[in-house]
Amino acid sequence: MEINRFKYFNKFNNVATKSIFFIVLILSSFNLFATHNRAGEITYKQTGPLTIEMTITTYTKTSSAAADRDSLEVFWGDGTSQIVQRIGSGISLANDVKKNEYTAEHTYPGRSTYTIYFQDPNRVGNILNVNYPNSIDVPFFLSTTFTLLNPQFQGYNSSAILLQPPIDVACAGQPFVHNPNAYDADGDSLAYELVPPLMGQGEPVSGYKFPNEILPGINNIAVINAKTGDFTWVSPPQLGEYNIAILIKEYRKGVLINSIIRDMQIKIVSCNNKPPTIKTEREICVIAGETIEIPIIVDDPDQLQKVMLTVTGGPFNIQSNPAQIIGSNAYQDPEFTSTFRWETNCNHVSKEYYQIVFRAVDNYFGDSTGLATFHTLRIKIIAPPPDSLEAEAMNGEITLTWNLPYTCEAADNNFFQGFSLWRKISPNPFKIDSCLTGLDGKGYEEIVFLTKLNDGSDYFYIDSNVEKGTTYCYRVQAEFSLLTPSGSLYNRVESLPSNEICEQVSRDLPLLTKVSIDETSPNTGIMHIRWTRPLITQLDTIENPGPYQIEIYRNIVGQNDFQLIPTSLINFKSFIEIIDTNFYDNGLNTLINQYEYKILFYTGGDFNIPYGESSMASSIYLNTMASDKRLTLNWIDYTPWTNYSYDVYKKDVSGNFTYLNTTTKEEYSDLGLINKEEYCYYIIATGSYSLKDLEDPIVNLSQISCARPVDNVPPCPPKLEVTNLCEDVDNFGSIEDLFNTIRWSDPNIFCENKEAIAKYTIYYAPTVTSEYEVIAFRTPNEPLIYDHLATANGLAGCYAVTATDLLGNESPFSEVICKSNCPIYTLPNTFTPNEDGANDLYRPMKNLFISRVEFSVFNEWGNLVFETTDPILNWNGKKDNTGKDLHEANYYYVCKVFSLTANGEIEITPPLKGFIQIIR
Repeated sequence: MEINRFKYFNKFNNVATKSIFFIVLILSSFNLFATHNRAGEITYKQTGPLTIEMTITTYTKTSSAAADRDSLEVFWGDGTSQIVQRIGSGISLANDVKKNEYTAEHTYPGRSTYTIYFQDPNRVGNILNVNYPNSIDVPFFLSTTFTLLNPQFQGYNSSAILLQPPIDVACAGQPFVHNPNAYDADGDSLAYELVPPLMGQGEPVSGYKFPNEILPGINNIAVINAKTGDFTWVSPPQLGEYNIAILIKEYRKGVLINSIIRDMQIKIVSCNNKPPTIKTEREICVIAGETIEIPIIVDDPDQLQKVMLTVTGGPFNIQSNPAQIIGSNAYQDPEFTSTFRWETNCNHVSKEYYQIVFRAVDNYFGDSTGLATFHTLRIKIIAPPPDSLEAEAMNGEITLTWNLPYTCEAADNNFFQGFSLWRKISPNPFKIDSCLTGLDGKGYEEIVFLTKLNDGSDYFYIDSNVEKGTTYCYRVQAEFSLLTPSGSLYNRVESLPSNEICEQVSRDLPLLTKVSIDETSPNTGIMHIRWTRPLITQLDTIENPGPYQIEIYRNIVGQNDFQLIPTSLINFKSFIEIIDTNFYDNGLNTLINQYEYKILFYTGGDFNIPYGESSMASSIYLNTMASDKRLTLNWIDYTPWTNYSYDVYKKDVSGNFTYLNTTTKEEYSDLGLINKEEYCYYIIATGSYSLKDLEDPIVNLSQISCARPVDNVPPCPPKLEVTNLCEDVDNFGSIEDLFNTIRWSDPNIFCENKEAIAKYTIYYAPTVTSEYEVIAFRTPNEPLIYDHLATANGLAGCYAVTATDLLGNESPFSEVICKSNCPIYTLPNTFTPNEDGANDLYRPMKNLFISRVEFSVFNEWGNLVFETTDPILNWNGKKDNTGKDLHEANYYYVCKVFSLTANGEIEITPPLKGFIQIIR
C-alpha cells in the first residue's frame, strides 16, 4: 500500500556544489600559455580628471621563452579593451623569474567605479591548491577596482604600488614570509586580506584551498597581517606549487576607494636550510626634522653561506631627502650590520606609517639565490607641536599667543595649512605620545580651524566666548593637508598638540584649592578647606570696596542642601587683608558622608547679597568592594580643578599606612589578600588648576575605608551540550520514547578560577521568552548528564546549567541551548469505514510533536466534505459537511501541519497533499 509521508528534521540541508568548467577555445594555443604566469598585479596613476595611466605587472618564468608575451589585452571596465605592448623585453630576476610591465593610458567617459582586468587562459600546471592536478586549465586573472573621485573636492587618487616582487621560494618545514610592501604616495590608509584568487571577473577559482588547507595540521598555519601585509606560512608541509592572492584595500576618510589583487605562486622545495635572520626595530615614531639611523643586524644559522640584504619602501621613492641603506647590496659573510638612514623633514609628515621591508636572502641554491626572510619596519613621521603657547585674560577675553615662525610652515606644495585651536573646561595634563597626534578623545573642543593670524612677532587668537569664573584650558596643533585643484582639503594630518595653558576670565572670586579629610570618624571627622583670594587686578575695588566677608557653605553630596557653616564667617576691612586661608570643619561623619563646599564672597559691607560664589568642590569618597582574596577600590570626587594622579595607601601590620601604588584611574584592585581579614586604605589625589600664580599641585586625601575580602566569586559556568535522537525517530513509536540529553563539563577543567563545586542546577524554559525553572540538581559525584523527557511542548525548549560552589556562589548560566522538535506526521491513503471495528476511522499512521493541523478533504467535484484541526483527525468517512452520505471513491486532501518550537508554533512546509480511497 502506497503511503504519503512527511518528515521534518532540524538539520542543515545539504547544498549541492556547482562545478564551473572553462573551455579553452583555441586548443592550438595551449602550449603557448602553459607554465607561464607566476604572479602579477594591476596598478594605476591618475593623470587627469578622467584619465589614468595603468600598468600591468606580471612575473613569468624566464626559461619559458616560448610562452613569453610581448603584449596583453587589457579590459578597462567601461566596455572597451586595448592591446598593450610590454616595456622593453622584461627584467630578469632571481629564481627563474622575469618581471614584465605593460603600460597604457585611458580616459573614461565619466566618474564612476571601474574594474580593470586582464586574463590569460592558463596558469602554471600542477598547483596543489588550484584544481589539482589540472591548474593549467584555470585562467590567470588580475583585476583592480577603483573609483574616480571628484578631483575638485576629493582630489586625485592613484593606487598603491607594490614595491616587493614575489620571487622567493620556500623550504618545506621552514617559515615562508612575503610582503608586497604596498606604498601609497597619496597618504591613504591600506589594509591587507588573504582571498581566493580569481579566474574571471567576480569569479573565485573553483574549489580553491588556502595553503594551510593542504595537509592541515597544528603547525601548518598561513596568515596575513592586515596592517603590515606580512604573509606568513609557518611550516609548509608538502612540496610543490601553491597559489595565494593578497587583496590590498585603499581607504580615504574611511571609504574604500580602490582595491588591488596580487596573485602569486609559492614554490615549496626540499632543502636542508634555514632562512637568514634580521634584527632591527619594528615600529618607531619620530618628529619631522630628526635623523633616523637604525642598525640592521643580518645573520644566518648556516655560517658557510653568504647573505645579501635588500630594502624596499616608500622612503626610498620620495623626492625630498630619500632614505638610504648604508652597507653593501651584495652577498657577504654573516653576521654583518647595515644602517638605515633617513634625514626626515617636514615634507615627510604623514598620517599613515611609512613601511620599510628588509629582505635577507642566502645563496643556498648556488646560483646567487636561496631562502629569504623578511622584516617589516613601520615609521611614522610626526609634525612637531607649536611652541610656547601662552594665555592672558584681559577685559573679559583670553588672548592666546604662540611662536612665529612655526617649524614646518614652509613645507612644500602648501602642505601646511594653518593651526587649529582646542579648548577644554578644566585641565587635562596628559602625557603626549609621540605616535598619537590629535586631541580627539581628550575632552577638548575644536573652536578654530585653520588660522594663521599673527602680528608679525607671534601667532595669536582672542577667545571672547568665555564666562567669568570658568577655567579654560587650551592647546594648539598645526594642520597639514593635500589640496584639490579647487583648494579643498583631503588627507588631513595634524601635528603633536602644544603644551596646555589654562586661564580664567575675571578671577575676582575666591578659588577652593583643598577639600581634604584630616580625620575619618562617624561623629568627630575633620575636613580641611583651603582657598585662594581673588586677584586684585581682576576685582574692581573702587566699584566694590570693603569691608569684605567670606562664608563657607557645606552640603552632603546628593542632598542638594547647602548650609552655612556658622563658624566660617571671616571679615576683612580692606582687600589687602584678604589672605589665602585654611578652615577646619569639625564634628562630621566623614566615614559615611561625602561633603562638598562653596564660598560666598561679599563686598561693600552688604552681607545680604553676595558679590558671587566660588565653584563647588567635594572631598574624595573611597568605596571598598570585597571579593575573593581581593578588594577593589574606587573613588569619586567633584572638583573645579583636575586630579591627574592618585596614590593608594594601605595600613600595614604595625598599624601604619604605607604607599601601595599610583594610578591615573579612579580604581585600583589589591590582590592576593586573605579572606575575612580587615584591610584599610586611603587615597591621596594630586591635581591642578593649571593657572598661573596658584597653588600647584593641589593635594587632597580621602577618608579611610576598610573592608574584608570574602569569597563571593562564583565558579565559571559549565560548558553545555544538548542532544536527542531525532535522527532515529523512525525507530520509536511514541513520544515517550524521545527525550533531550543534557551533558555538561566540570568548569574547573578550563577555568582559571577553580572552585570546589557543591552542585549543578539544570534549568529549562519551554520557549525562548519563557521564565526558566529548575528541573533537576546534580552533585559532582554523580554523572554530569540528565535526560529530560518530552513535555507537552515535545522536545522543544531551552536549557542552561549553572555550577554552585561550597559557599553558595552560583555561576552565571552556561550557554543557553534551545532544541526544536523533530515532528513526524504520516497519513495513509485508504481506510474502510464499514463499522467492522477495524480501520473505521481515518487517522495518522504516525503522529509525533504535531500541535495542530488544517486538514481538508474534497470530493471529485472539488466540494469540501470534511475538515478538522485535530492532529488525530478521526474522520469516519460517512457523511459530508451537508449531511449527505459519502460513497466509495477517491477523495483529495490538503493538510497543513504545525509543530511547536522554542520560538513558538511554526508551519511545516510544504503541506501534505494526496488522495484517500474509501473502501466499504
